[in-house]
Amino acid sequence: MPKLSAAAIQGRKDIIEDAARELFIKQGFHATSMRDICKRAEVSLGNLYNYYETKDSIFESIIDKYQTVIDEDLRSIFAEIDEPMEPANLRKLGESVGRLVNEHSDFWLLMYIDVLEFQNRHFRKMFDGITDRFRKVFGEKFKEAEKRGDLRMGVDAAPVFTAVYMQFFNYFLVEKLFGGNQHLGLTDDQALNCLTKVFAYGTLSEDGLARFKKTANKSLSG
Repeated sequence: MPKLSAAAIQGRKDIIEDAARELFIKQGFHATSMRDICKRAEVSLGNLYNYYETKDSIFESIIDKYQTVIDEDLRSIFAEIDEPMEPANLRKLGESVGRLVNEHSDFWLLMYIDVLEFQNRHFRKMFDGITDRFRKVFGEKFKEAEKRGDLRMGVDAAPVFTAVYMQFFNYFLVEKLFGGNQHLGLTDDQALNCLTKVFAYGTLSEDGLARFKKTANKSLSG
């Protein structure tokens, strides 16, 4: 029997992983058997085990490939942001996050499967130390914004940027995966504008800030 080329092997693995991904999303990881994957991929059980020792290894391979694509997309997104705390760039971040969610919806569905069935074992690294990672990417820009007086006294830009990033993700995940149907009562453009304004300018008026300043200083001192 002739030896398969690397390209041919990868082609067969892609077929198997495509079939497995569809089944994992449709019926969950634990409810999907190796025989189910064989049937969907139209390969024999023996052939499947030539490429993957376990069902877990298929799941991990699918996630690793997606993660490589997501990481590259995020690097490109962050590379286009020159001043991370400027409202226009926060708005731009939101648009980019929206595209990322829409273009890779299967990845985020697999993330929720991982949360439900593996206690987020595979996706945890996406969030571990995320604020510290933003400090490494934008640390100098954060310091410059603080020196210019762009930030309110006592505000740490890194966790703020992280909160903005996560809120944009949460918004589009709810809209895309959970049928949010304008859950903020706004179109996507309006929601991006609203969230950007909240993070960039806050919600209280100057009079409101002055009125609540004393109690706020006590409650937010930590």
